[in-house]
Amino acid sequence: MNGVTARNLPPSAFAPVMATGIVSQGLAAVGAPLLSDALLAVAVVLYGGLLAGLVWRVARYPREVAADLRDPARLFGFFTFVAGSDVLAVRLAPGPARAAAATLPVLAVPVAVLLLGCVASTAHRLGAGGMVRRADGVWFLCVVGIQSAVLAVAALAPGRARSAEALGWVAGVLLYAAVATVVAGRLARFGVRPRELSPPYWITMGACAISLLAGARLVHQGLGTPQLQAVIRVVLLTLWGWATCLLPPLLAAGIWRHLLHRVPLRYEPAWWTIVFPTGMYAVSTTALGETEGIHRLVLLGHLAVWVALGVWSLVAAGLVRTRWHRPPTANSRQKPSQEM
Repeated sequence: MNGVTARNLPPSAFAPVMATGIVSQGLAAVGAPLLSDALLAVAVVLYGGLLAGLVWRVARYPREVAADLRDPARLFGFFTFVAGSDVLAVRLAPGPARAAAATLPVLAVPVAVLLLGCVASTAHRLGAGGMVRRADGVWFLCVVGIQSAVLAVAALAPGRARSAEALGWVAGVLLYAAVATVVAGRLARFGVRPRELSPPYWITMGACAISLLAGARLVHQGLGTPQLQAVIRVVLLTLWGWATCLLPPLLAAGIWRHLLHRVPLRYEPAWWTIVFPTGMYAVSTTALGETEGIHRLVLLGHLAVWVALGVWSLVAAGLVRTRWHRPPTANSRQKPSQEM
C-alpha cells in the first residue's frame, strides 16, 4: 500500500475484514473447513495490508487522523479496526495461530478505549440536539467494538467467565439501547432521504446480534448464579427476537431505496456492512440454539451461514468487477456510510 493510498484510507476500511472473518467463523461451525480456511486467508491478507496502511497514515498524517477522530461522520468508522481485529482473533484462537491471535486484542482494546473517549468528548461537544441531527447506523459500530472485545477475551482465555467480560457485555447492551434511542430520535425528527438510508443501517441488526453472541458465550462459560443466568437467557432471547424483527424493515428499506426511488444498485464499499450483520446473525443464532438446546435455532443459524456466504460472494464480486473496470483514483474523503 503506497503513501497516497494510505493517506486516503477511510476510517471504516476494516469492514471487509469484519465481514470475511465472521462468515469464516460461520462456515467453520457448519463443517465447511475448506471454505472457512479460504475466507480466513482472505481476511488475514486484508488485515495485514490495511494494518500497514493504517500505521503509515497515523505516523505520516497525524493531523488528518486527529481531524477524523473529531468528526462524528468519520469517528465511528475506526471501530471497524477494533471489531476486525477481535473477530479475526476469535477465528484464529482454536488453531495453531493462537499466539498470533492473542496479539490482536492487545492492539484493539486500547484503541477501543481511545475511541470511546473520543465518542464521549464528541457527545459533550455536540450536545443532545447535535447528536440527534448527526446520528445514523454507523454509530452502532461502537457497540460492535465493545462486544467483539468481550468475544475475543472469552475465546483466548476460556474458562469461567470473569467479571470484566460480564461488565463489558452489559455496557455494550446499554450502549446499544442508548445509540438506538438517538438514531430513532433522528429518524423521527428529521426523517431520512432514500440516498441516506444506506447499507450501514444494517449495523443496527449486527450490533444486536453480536451482543447476543457475546452473551451466549458468557452463559456457556458459566457466568453468574443459576438465577442470574436465567435473567441473562431472557435478555438473549429478547435480543434474538429484536434482531429477527429488524430483518423485514431492513429488507423493505432496500426495496424502498432502490426500486421505488431508483437509487442505483451498484457496488459501494458500504455493502460490506450488510455482509457482517448477516454473518453475525447466523453465528449468534447458532450459538443461542446450542446454549438453549433449541435445535431449530441451530438449523436456522446453519442455513443463515450459507445465505451470508452468498451475500459475501455477491459483494466480493461487485468489488472485483469495480476494480477491474475502473482504475482506483485518489478521491476526496467521504463519509463512512459511503466508504465502508
